[in-house]
Amino acid sequence: GWGGRAVTRADAGRYVCRATNKHGAAVRSVTVTVEYQPTLGDPGCPARRLWVEGGPVDLSCSASGNPPPRVACAKLGTPPDPPPPGANVTRAHAGTYQCRATNAHGSALRNVTVAVEYGPAVPTVRVLPSANVSRGSSFSVECRAEGVPPPRLRWALPPARNLRFAPDNRSVAVAAAAAANRGRYTCTATNRHGRRAGSVVVRVD
Repeated sequence: GWGGRAVTRADAGRYVCRATNKHGAAVRSVTVTVEYQPTLGDPGCPARRLWVEGGPVDLSCSASGNPPPRVACAKLGTPPDPPPPGANVTRAHAGTYQCRATNAHGSALRNVTVAVEYGPAVPTVRVLPSANVSRGSSFSVECRAEGVPPPRLRWALPPARNLRFAPDNRSVAVAAAAAANRGRYTCTATNRHGRRAGSVVVRVD
Protein backbone atom coordinates (compact mmCIF):
# COMPACT_ATOMS: atom_id res chain seq x y z
CA GLY A 1 0.00 0.00 0.00
CA TRP A 2 0.86 3.70 -0.09
CA GLY A 3 0.88 4.02 3.69
CA GLY A 4 -0.84 7.38 3.59
CA ARG A 5 1.79 9.10 1.44
CA ALA A 6 0.84 11.51 -1.35
CA VAL A 7 0.24 9.98 -4.76
CA THR A 8 2.62 10.98 -7.57
CA ARG A 9 2.38 10.41 -11.31
CA ALA A 10 5.07 7.75 -10.94
CA ASP A 11 2.51 5.62 -9.12
CA ALA A 12 0.50 5.07 -12.31
CA GLY A 13 0.64 1.54 -13.67
CA ARG A 14 -0.60 -1.99 -13.25
CA TYR A 15 -0.75 -3.52 -9.78
CA VAL A 16 -1.39 -7.12 -8.74
CA CYS A 17 -3.41 -7.56 -5.54
CA ARG A 18 -3.33 -10.85 -3.69
CA ALA A 19 -5.75 -11.84 -0.89
CA THR A 20 -4.95 -14.88 1.20
CA ASN A 21 -6.59 -16.75 4.11
CA LYS A 22 -6.55 -20.30 5.37
CA HIS A 23 -8.97 -21.36 2.65
CA GLY A 24 -6.89 -20.17 -0.25
CA ALA A 25 -5.87 -17.13 -2.23
CA ALA A 26 -7.33 -14.77 -4.84
CA VAL A 27 -5.38 -12.59 -7.28
CA ARG A 28 -6.61 -9.56 -9.21
CA SER A 29 -4.81 -6.95 -11.30
CA VAL A 30 -5.69 -3.28 -11.03
CA THR A 31 -4.65 -0.45 -13.36
CA VAL A 32 -4.07 2.86 -11.58
CA THR A 33 -4.32 6.11 -13.54
CA VAL A 34 -2.95 9.28 -11.95
CA GLU A 35 -4.33 12.62 -13.13
CA TYR A 36 -2.37 15.84 -12.71
CA GLN A 37 -2.32 19.47 -13.80
CA PRO A 38 -0.45 20.61 -16.91
CA THR A 39 3.16 21.67 -17.16
CA LEU A 40 4.81 23.50 -20.06
CA GLY A 41 8.55 23.37 -20.66
CA ASP A 42 11.36 22.07 -22.82
CA PRO A 43 11.48 20.20 -25.08
CA GLY A 44 7.75 20.22 -25.84
CA CYS A 45 7.40 23.99 -25.73
CA PRO A 46 10.74 25.75 -26.40
CA ALA A 47 10.85 29.29 -25.02
CA ARG A 48 12.68 30.61 -28.09
CA ARG A 49 11.75 30.06 -31.74
CA LEU A 50 13.42 31.16 -34.97
CA TRP A 51 11.18 31.68 -37.99
CA VAL A 52 12.20 32.66 -41.51
CA GLU A 53 10.18 35.19 -43.47
CA GLY A 54 8.13 33.46 -46.15
CA GLY A 55 8.43 30.09 -44.43
CA PRO A 56 5.73 28.18 -42.55
CA VAL A 57 4.46 29.26 -39.15
CA ASP A 58 5.31 26.75 -36.41
CA LEU A 59 3.96 27.65 -33.00
CA SER A 60 3.44 24.06 -31.89
CA CYS A 61 3.57 23.67 -28.13
CA SER A 62 2.92 20.39 -26.32
CA ALA A 63 2.26 20.08 -22.59
CA SER A 64 2.38 17.21 -20.14
CA GLY A 65 -0.68 16.54 -18.02
CA ASN A 66 -3.47 14.04 -17.49
CA PRO A 67 -6.04 14.31 -18.95
CA PRO A 68 -4.06 15.59 -21.96
CA PRO A 69 -4.16 19.41 -21.79
CA ARG A 70 -5.48 21.74 -24.47
CA VAL A 71 -2.86 24.30 -25.53
CA ALA A 72 -3.61 27.70 -27.05
CA CYS A 73 -1.10 30.48 -27.87
CA ALA A 74 -1.75 34.19 -28.41
CA LYS A 75 0.61 37.04 -29.22
CA LEU A 76 1.13 39.63 -26.51
CA GLY A 77 0.52 43.18 -27.65
CA THR A 78 -0.82 44.15 -31.08
CA PRO A 79 -1.99 42.29 -33.06
CA PRO A 80 -3.14 39.89 -30.32
CA ASP A 81 -3.74 36.81 -32.48
CA PRO A 82 -1.11 34.34 -33.68
CA PRO A 83 -0.80 33.72 -37.41
CA PRO A 84 -3.19 30.99 -38.60
CA PRO A 85 -1.73 27.54 -39.37
CA GLY A 86 -0.39 27.42 -42.90
CA ALA A 87 0.27 31.16 -43.04
CA ASN A 88 3.56 32.49 -44.31
CA VAL A 89 5.82 34.18 -41.78
CA THR A 90 6.36 37.94 -42.03
CA ARG A 91 8.69 40.07 -39.92
CA ALA A 92 5.59 41.47 -38.16
CA HIS A 93 5.17 38.06 -36.53
CA ALA A 94 8.25 38.59 -34.35
CA GLY A 95 7.45 39.09 -30.67
CA THR A 96 6.34 37.27 -27.55
CA TYR A 97 3.54 34.74 -27.51
CA GLN A 98 1.87 33.39 -24.38
CA CYS A 99 0.89 29.72 -24.45
CA ARG A 100 -1.65 28.34 -21.97
CA ALA A 101 -2.16 24.63 -21.27
CA THR A 102 -5.42 23.68 -19.54
CA ASN A 103 -7.05 20.52 -18.23
CA ALA A 104 -9.51 19.65 -15.46
CA HIS A 105 -6.86 20.10 -12.77
CA GLY A 106 -5.51 23.53 -13.64
CA SER A 107 -3.45 25.44 -16.16
CA ALA A 108 0.14 26.42 -16.95
CA LEU A 109 1.57 29.43 -18.80
CA ARG A 110 4.75 29.84 -20.81
CA ASN A 111 6.02 32.81 -22.80
CA VAL A 112 7.56 31.98 -26.17
CA THR A 113 9.82 34.53 -27.89
CA VAL A 114 9.78 34.41 -31.69
CA ALA A 115 12.55 35.99 -33.78
CA VAL A 116 12.07 36.37 -37.54
CA GLU A 117 14.99 36.32 -39.94
CA TYR A 118 14.80 37.71 -43.47
CA GLY A 119 17.01 38.38 -46.44
CA PRO A 120 18.57 41.75 -47.18
CA ALA A 121 16.59 44.61 -48.68
CA VAL A 122 18.03 46.36 -51.73
CA PRO A 123 20.85 48.45 -50.26
CA THR A 124 20.53 52.22 -50.19
CA VAL A 125 23.73 53.66 -51.66
CA ARG A 126 24.39 57.41 -51.50
CA VAL A 127 27.30 59.75 -52.09
CA LEU A 128 28.21 62.48 -49.61
CA PRO A 129 28.21 65.35 -50.17
CA SER A 130 27.18 64.76 -53.82
CA ALA A 131 27.58 62.29 -56.70
CA ASN A 132 28.95 65.17 -58.79
CA VAL A 133 32.48 65.52 -57.44
CA SER A 134 35.06 68.20 -58.20
CA ARG A 135 38.53 66.92 -59.00
CA GLY A 136 40.76 67.08 -55.91
CA SER A 137 37.89 67.13 -53.40
CA SER A 138 36.93 64.35 -51.01
CA PHE A 139 33.75 62.32 -50.92
CA SER A 140 32.36 59.16 -49.36
CA VAL A 141 29.90 56.50 -50.51
CA GLU A 142 27.65 54.94 -47.87
CA CYS A 143 25.71 51.69 -47.99
CA ARG A 144 22.75 50.77 -45.77
CA ALA A 145 20.93 47.44 -45.98
CA GLU A 146 18.33 45.99 -43.65
CA GLY A 147 18.23 42.26 -42.92
CA VAL A 148 18.31 39.68 -40.11
CA PRO A 149 20.91 38.50 -39.41
CA PRO A 150 22.69 41.77 -40.30
CA PRO A 151 24.02 41.42 -43.85
CA ARG A 152 27.67 41.45 -44.80
CA LEU A 153 28.55 44.24 -47.24
CA ARG A 154 30.90 44.03 -50.20
CA TRP A 155 31.90 46.70 -52.71
CA ALA A 156 32.55 46.64 -56.44
CA LEU A 157 33.96 49.99 -57.58
CA PRO A 158 36.56 51.65 -59.77
CA PRO A 159 40.01 50.55 -58.53
CA ALA A 160 42.12 53.33 -57.11
CA ARG A 161 44.77 53.93 -54.45
CA ASN A 162 42.94 56.71 -52.62
CA LEU A 163 40.19 54.52 -51.13
CA ARG A 164 39.64 53.90 -47.43
CA PHE A 165 37.02 51.35 -46.35
CA ALA A 166 35.21 51.48 -43.00
CA PRO A 167 35.81 48.39 -40.81
CA ASP A 168 32.24 47.15 -41.37
CA ASN A 169 32.32 48.09 -45.08
CA ARG A 170 29.37 50.43 -44.58
CA SER A 171 31.24 53.22 -46.34
CA VAL A 172 34.22 53.95 -48.52
CA ALA A 173 36.00 57.30 -48.31
CA VAL A 174 37.81 58.83 -51.28
CA ALA A 175 40.43 61.51 -50.74
CA ALA A 176 41.58 63.90 -53.49
CA ALA A 177 39.22 62.62 -56.16
CA ALA A 178 40.69 61.94 -59.58
CA ALA A 179 39.51 60.61 -62.92
CA ALA A 180 40.17 57.05 -61.68
CA ASN A 181 37.37 57.48 -59.15
CA ARG A 182 34.69 57.97 -61.79
CA GLY A 183 32.19 55.19 -62.33
CA ARG A 184 29.67 52.89 -60.69
CA TYR A 185 29.93 52.03 -56.98
CA THR A 186 27.96 48.85 -56.21
CA CYS A 187 27.26 47.58 -52.71
CA THR A 188 26.14 43.94 -52.30
CA ALA A 189 24.44 42.86 -49.06
CA THR A 190 24.45 39.15 -48.21
CA ASN A 191 23.14 36.99 -45.37
CA ARG A 192 22.11 33.34 -45.20
CA HIS A 193 18.69 34.18 -46.65
CA GLY A 194 19.70 36.07 -49.77
CA ARG A 195 21.73 38.67 -51.61
CA ARG A 196 20.76 42.09 -52.98
CA ALA A 197 22.75 44.88 -54.61
CA GLY A 198 22.39 48.64 -55.02
CA SER A 199 24.59 51.13 -56.84
CA VAL A 200 25.27 54.75 -57.64
CA VAL A 201 27.30 56.46 -60.37
CA VAL A 202 29.95 59.02 -59.35
CA ARG A 203 31.08 61.74 -61.73
CA VAL A 204 34.38 63.50 -61.23
CA ASP A 205 34.85 66.76 -63.17
